[in-house]
Amino acid sequence: MRQWCQSLGVLSAVSISRHEAEMKLAAYVPMLMDRFPDAAFTTASLEHVAARAVKGFPTYGELAEWLAEWWRAHRPMPPALPAPEPVQPRRPPTEAEIAHVHACVQQIIANMRSPFAERSDMPGPVQPRYASPELLDRINPLPGGRKRHAPEAAAASHDQDRPVDPDAA
Repeated sequence: MRQWCQSLGVLSAVSISRHEAEMKLAAYVPMLMDRFPDAAFTTASLEHVAARAVKGFPTYGELAEWLAEWWRAHRPMPPALPAPEPVQPRRPPTEAEIAHVHACVQQIIANMRSPFAERSDMPGPVQPRYASPELLDRINPLPGGRKRHAPEAAAASHDQDRPVDPDAA
């Protein structure tokens, strides 16, 4: 690759000192090695880049752009994957397999059609269950410590709701 860059310098040099050319090569070569594989540095790629360097030795940006353009058009294609193996056709089902599947489907249909209450292995319909005020006070208290259920308040309100027996007084 270093020789490729030196050849580019010879082909595109308008007026560049030897020291300046060596500095450019020292800077360009490691970056170009990281960016492109060895296969990108051919006589054809050199001709492509040198033909575009009409103003002299190109800057790194120009060189990388021109070489990338050439590499995109000329890089080797990756090897093709082998064709997948043909799928073996499934053997047709036997009469016993067909009968078994038919019996399973009939059983499923029968289970779906039977009323829910008649099934002995299934529990009855789900009944709603409500949390008591005491349980609600424990798991989700009201703000300010208020209670949904206070036994003394319930007893007092229950006593006030009872009719007064005039004979008892």
